[in-house]
Amino acid sequence: MSNYRINGQDPETLYNLQILKGIYEQLDQKAELKDNGLSIDWAEENGTERYHGLQRFKSKTYNIQCLIKCNTSAEYDASIEAFDDFIDTAGEFNLDIVSKNKRLKVSFLNMTNFKKYGNSATFTLVLADDYPTEKFTIS
Repeated sequence: MSNYRINGQDPETLYNLQILKGIYEQLDQKAELKDNGLSIDWAEENGTERYHGLQRFKSKTYNIQCLIKCNTSAEYDASIEAFDDFIDTAGEFNLDIVSKNKRLKVSFLNMTNFKKYGNSATFTLVLADDYPTEKFTIS
């Protein structure tokens, strides 16, 4: 059983999908602040005059390194097809990091760096988090 859940289910069991190292560093990185349109950079003054009221943040993007590892070609084909079907229909979904009791509500953006090795494949799953400052706990 893995340390991750997709909509409450173990991705290793569902898709033979393992999430590789590197996600924790991305989780700790703060989202970028949106420009609220209320800053003025006066030409004759140093610095910038900014409104410091409500702060809003841009969506975060996660680049998650993944591995699908199977024993047979048929198992690989079934795993890839099941994962593709999920991505095609999921829209927004929950990605839970169990050890941190953290839930991300994410959407699929892209799959990059896909490389197949026999009955296995590695790729980067690019996900968007449109709630970068909200804290969701696993219930």
